[in-house]
Amino acid sequence: MEKHIIIIFLLCSLTMSIFSQSFNIPLNRDMQFPYEYEIYNGDSLYHTSIKPFFKVIKGKTNDKNIFTNGVIVPIINGVVGTNSYFTGIGFRATSNIGNKFTFELNPSYNWAVFPNNYNVKINEVSIPHYGKYKKSGDKYRFANFSGYLSYSPNNYFNFQLGKYKNFLGDGYRSILLSDNSNSNWFLKGSVNIWKIKYIIIYDYFNDIDCNDNTFNLHDKYSTIHYLSWNISKRVNFNLFETVIWHGKDTSGYRGFDVNYLNPIIFFRPIEFSLGSPDNVIMGGGFKIKIAKSNHIYGQILLDEFKLAELKAKSGWWGNKYGYQIGFKTYNLINIKHLFWLAEYNRMRPFTFSHWSSLENWGNYYQALAHPLGANFDEFVTLIKYPYKRWLFKIKTIYSRHGEDYNLSIDSTNYGGNIYRSYNDNTNEYGNTMFQGNLINLTQINISTSFMIMPSWNLRFEAGIIYRNVYNTSDFYYYGGIKTNIFNDEIDY
Repeated sequence: MEKHIIIIFLLCSLTMSIFSQSFNIPLNRDMQFPYEYEIYNGDSLYHTSIKPFFKVIKGKTNDKNIFTNGVIVPIINGVVGTNSYFTGIGFRATSNIGNKFTFELNPSYNWAVFPNNYNVKINEVSIPHYGKYKKSGDKYRFANFSGYLSYSPNNYFNFQLGKYKNFLGDGYRSILLSDNSNSNWFLKGSVNIWKIKYIIIYDYFNDIDCNDNTFNLHDKYSTIHYLSWNISKRVNFNLFETVIWHGKDTSGYRGFDVNYLNPIIFFRPIEFSLGSPDNVIMGGGFKIKIAKSNHIYGQILLDEFKLAELKAKSGWWGNKYGYQIGFKTYNLINIKHLFWLAEYNRMRPFTFSHWSSLENWGNYYQALAHPLGANFDEFVTLIKYPYKRWLFKIKTIYSRHGEDYNLSIDSTNYGGNIYRSYNDNTNEYGNTMFQGNLINLTQINISTSFMIMPSWNLRFEAGIIYRNVYNTSDFYYYGGIKTNIFNDEIDY
């Protein structure tokens, strides 16, 4: 099916006339940076927590060539590292269809050997960010396909259909919805009126069933409501909710449940009326601008909890919640474009899990929010400085994660793996943060890159990573050329 879609979109891109229109700015932190600088430092009421950014922002950004209509540019990756490599080839196509439709297409094929200690999150089904793979020895082969068709009837509404990623939040991470998993099929509608932007996303996922011993993929669905309100040019408040359900039930194939087509936020009354068979997760966030270029931001997520159990401090497994708090500035110590971010993330055990993984907050055996899933905390700092065609970065990560032990030693579910059923050998009370096999990770990544070809976003990049995990320290060196289109870092 994907091959036919690629051919159709490619033929369209070769025949469309040049017309000025907007495209999604790809979900790559480096590529987003010049646009972020303009909108976070400006006085606009742009809704910064909703990504990918849709409108090409007019300002001093200098990346317009990559959004030129009707252009097909190659995707090239050739990075070699210590005992590893990552190579890939593909293309990126964007074009207009008339004056209200646009589309984007990004197919590629990749070959890789990953460093040994990065294989922790490469499971039996998928690679973080990319999804399904084929493996021979230590060599991985995998395709990566994303694309969407966008329709904007006017300046207030937009509708998108495709296979892509969405990210909700102002931080390096999102504890609501991130791009950690691979692209999935979706239908998204958004309305932007006055100081409010409201989006609805109907998702189709594929995932494993933790209640059997196979790694077959099954249908899984979700509906997301997200409301962003710019109270002023300095304060933003947002609300999030999602409901996730299995494509089949005891009566047979269920498919997309029409009860969840309701576009109004807050699912709980509907979900209760259905006998509460599905998983509902709620949350929200904020951003406060201080002075011209400083921002405090945060998120909170509520999977489920009981206030009485919370007050009793009983360690009840069902108190499932997490939060994020962060600070970032785009002109550190008054140096223009010197960016600094400091962020703390924390998630209680069992958060995002459900009685079946076909109703947890995951896709393709990967978390849809934070890559560590649950039962962790993390501190991230990021320094970034662009100078002409150069970009210098220093990223540090320190995390603590409580994982399950080897099941032959201890079969207790300690709440760190969102793909285990919360009914699977769980302690009712006495649960604490980082319980289980405590894994401490420290990672420092220092890198520099040079823009070779702006119209392709093709960079030469080199760096060194110090990593200490499982009581083992090592250094990892890498260098090569890459087309920066999506975030592809595997931090865990």
